[in-house]
Amino acid sequence: MKALLLFGAGIVYEPVAMISGYLTPLIGFWFYFLLRHIDNSDYRIRNLLIFLYLLYVEIDRGFIPFSFLLLFFWFYTLFYRFFEETVICKPCLIILYISIGYLGYYLWNLFLASLLHLPLPDFGLTYLLYILSDILLGWWLL
Repeated sequence: MKALLLFGAGIVYEPVAMISGYLTPLIGFWFYFLLRHIDNSDYRIRNLLIFLYLLYVEIDRGFIPFSFLLLFFWFYTLFYRFFEETVICKPCLIILYISIGYLGYYLWNLFLASLLHLPLPDFGLTYLLYILSDILLGWWLL
């Protein structure tokens, strides 16, 4: 029930964040959360709802649908274990994963847009604000 309430809050939050421009879309935050809980069977419903929320964010913001899902599984299968085994500073993983979540997501969409001959996504200083905000939110909540 809690997961459904958070999902509903996210659906309301995203249009407000889109209008505001300064509220983060929480891409990096959810990227980190999913990396931490993707193997936990207790979080399956939450993870599914997070993927649905991020699909909604992609559509609302004009990104390529399902690109987050592709990026997440690509990163998880190729790099996640490496970072978990080599990074000694565990709180630093929040910074690393959230930054990878945003920058990787932007670069992945840039690659897919150029490959599919779609308009290229914009990258501005707002992304740096999003990264910083998500890192602070991650330290505070996780």
